[in-house]
Amino acid sequence: MTVFNKILLGFQVDSGEPVYLGVHHLAIFGMTQLSGKTTALEALISRSGLRAIAFKTKRGEGGFTKFNLIAPYYKPRADWQFVEGLVNVALGEKVKYEPGMRYAIMKVCRGRKDLGKIQKAAKEEGGKEKSQFMKAVYEKLDAYLDIVLPELEKWRFSEQLELQEGVNVMDLSGMRLETQHLVIASTIEYAFSFLDHVVVIIPEAWETIPQGKMTPVKWVAQQFIRKGAAISNYLWLDSQDIGGIDKTPLRQCDNWLMGRMKEAHEVERILKQLLGMKVPAEEIQTLPLGTFYAAIGNEVKKTYVLPSGVPEDVGRKVACGELAPEYVRDNFLKKSRVLEDEDLTYKPLFEKEKAERERLEQELHIAESKLEEFDEVDIDALQDHIKRLTEENTRLQKDARFADRFKELFQELLQMPTNVPITTAIPSMPNISVADIDERINQRLSQGPGPIPLVSVDVDQRIKELVKNEVVSRIVTKIQALPEPAKKAAWWLHERKQTNVRALYNYVNDRPDDETGRISGTFYMNVVNPLQDAWLIINEDGNIRWSLQEKLAAELKDVLSNSDLEKVPKYLASLLL
Repeated sequence: MTVFNKILLGFQVDSGEPVYLGVHHLAIFGMTQLSGKTTALEALISRSGLRAIAFKTKRGEGGFTKFNLIAPYYKPRADWQFVEGLVNVALGEKVKYEPGMRYAIMKVCRGRKDLGKIQKAAKEEGGKEKSQFMKAVYEKLDAYLDIVLPELEKWRFSEQLELQEGVNVMDLSGMRLETQHLVIASTIEYAFSFLDHVVVIIPEAWETIPQGKMTPVKWVAQQFIRKGAAISNYLWLDSQDIGGIDKTPLRQCDNWLMGRMKEAHEVERILKQLLGMKVPAEEIQTLPLGTFYAAIGNEVKKTYVLPSGVPEDVGRKVACGELAPEYVRDNFLKKSRVLEDEDLTYKPLFEKEKAERERLEQELHIAESKLEEFDEVDIDALQDHIKRLTEENTRLQKDARFADRFKELFQELLQMPTNVPITTAIPSMPNISVADIDERINQRLSQGPGPIPLVSVDVDQRIKELVKNEVVSRIVTKIQALPEPAKKAAWWLHERKQTNVRALYNYVNDRPDDETGRISGTFYMNVVNPLQDAWLIINEDGNIRWSLQEKLAAELKDVLSNSDLEKVPKYLASLLL
């Protein structure tokens, strides 16, 4: 592998003079699809002799034309700073603004080495905690980790990185944002510990190393960018803007490439990085494809970046205005292989689905043809036989359910020794109250033959606990199964307490508050109905109100204590946050 200390960036606009830059940490900014950032990065990698690791974070993202696809790498890590960064991603804000959360994270991370054990510790601490406030903090931490752990179990990760020359891409587009952060952070840490002469390209740097809050990527990127250059490891930051990125890694970047940008504040930020060069704001807003202001060391040059595989004389003509950048794009640059791979992936899936649909239609046609072969008498006889079998099956199922209920309700109370605790859950029996159950149990005990060994248990209290646990468990299941639009609506409603269907529809769909029009039926199916089914709301003629505590009090008035009516709704609502 031949590594170059100076590499050709491109050609200075107007003069056509070649522009070189030293290999160092680099930041590149510009509008997606219109500035040519990815093409510039690929060109620099190809001419540097270095290996590079890049990440594809969303489907449909334009990418490199030549690359080696590698498996995602992830190594479990559980220090409290890392976990705090992970929770920051889930919260979308700083942990320090969530009272008690940093203390809880430090406590559950102490002495533990993987996220699964940390989540288990959060559950245990929440169960032991007497303070309702801290109990809620541990429950939230458990809920945040519950987002990430199932996602990690879905993917197969590599235990080491094997890189080829050029660009090596990890496809993370199917992962949640939290999981993407874990993989990118693990990869940077591996490169820092075991590799040299490697460039790590961080995508969407405004999101992965944001200004003002810690994330798993930001934590390791700061170490990498401060110490990596000594062994020729470099961090290249790719972002649509400057303002959202943490300034610590930016201070270490000696090479800045700034392309087309429209937003006024971002244009101002670019102008401040030009080392005193006077450039009209309109010029930044209209920079052609592939043209960047390159701040290299102590100099700034307006440069057309030469794409990989394009002859130098062609690049020089573009810089001098003799050819348009689009000429290079249309005649020399291939379609991104990332997009080509998606075409190769999704087109066969479409064809497979189409063939399956045609097969089913053919089978249906054959079945209809065979059905015509039966005469009406045979069909009527067959339908009568099916009806009799269905009725007999229904009767047997009723008998079996009756026997099971009787057995579950009385067997433990009449046959178990006094030192065996009752753990069997009581079945759901509509229209039978706790008082009815008590009365039936007392009647059965008085009618039994001879002396009957009594169970030492508060029957009334035990049944109440069982009923409460079953109902709360059912609501928890329904809340956790809510579609994402319903969760978004529930969080909003929990704060407002009441609204109407129109306002809720506009909020969920990010529409203006005063917008009118037909409310789709899917909104009721995916939002209103699931929220009602989970006891979270009541919809009365289009007026919606938060009803969790009200429903619990009405439906379980004989079961829930006043203390329960304070704790249970708070716990259930915390599952939404």
